[in-house]
Amino acid sequence: MRHKNLSAVSLSLTMFALSTMVSASLVECQQNPTGNKPSATSPAAQSPASDSNNAASEGCQLLPYAGKTPLHDVPNYFEGEEDLRGGMTCTFSIHSALPVFTFHFIGRDDNSFGDIEIRKGNDSQVIQTIENETDPGMVAPRHAEDVLSPVDANFDGYKDLQILNNCGGTGNCAYDFYLYDPATNEFVRNDFLSNLSSPKFHDPSKQVTTHSHGSASDWESDTYQYEKGRYTLIHQEISAWDRTTGVVTVSTYELRNGKMVLVDSQTDPQ
Repeated sequence: MRHKNLSAVSLSLTMFALSTMVSASLVECQQNPTGNKPSATSPAAQSPASDSNNAASEGCQLLPYAGKTPLHDVPNYFEGEEDLRGGMTCTFSIHSALPVFTFHFIGRDDNSFGDIEIRKGNDSQVIQTIENETDPGMVAPRHAEDVLSPVDANFDGYKDLQILNNCGGTGNCAYDFYLYDPATNEFVRNDFLSNLSSPKFHDPSKQVTTHSHGSASDWESDTYQYEKGRYTLIHQEISAWDRTTGVVTVSTYELRNGKMVLVDSQTDPQ
């Protein structure tokens, strides 16, 4: 009889253990329908701190103004003007091997941006200050968040700074360019690029195209080839409107034997 009682107890314990295992299995299946265990790199295995770091996005954000003066009381205020007095912070990746850079535009009481303070990674120390002045009246209708853009302007794999200076009524926009120098860990102003009108950069061909308008019929389009540290004009189209005769002439030039040569000219009545 004693042997039978022990067997019954053992059987009961075995059934209880099996029931517990089945319940746990059901719970796990509900939480992880795929049946795969979370790996060390899966989102389920990541800590909240890791998720927070990965969620950091690039771009610019205006900061709130902490003063008490209404924006419309600022001298030279115009209707629809953005409030820049709190400053702006931009975060961009310059290179995959480098920490993310932070660019802080100092807000001024006259509702403009002042100098740009540059920091690297999570370091609070300013590593470089770029002299700057952004007047919202000069960049409108573009928004403040568009003032700074990262672009590889010299095709070396490092992003450079394209800072909007002004946009005219005909759509021509001028920028200040600062190229990143990995040897000094600084952004260096490039005067040539800073004198171009509405430049666009084309990585595969290492070319820069520009466009400027004087009117619907007066315009110029240029193409520069970047090679060995230099930008060389290789193609140019110029449209000129003769207001006396009403004729528009489009002239095309190309670089040949080191000189820009007229290769085509077409005229049309305006």
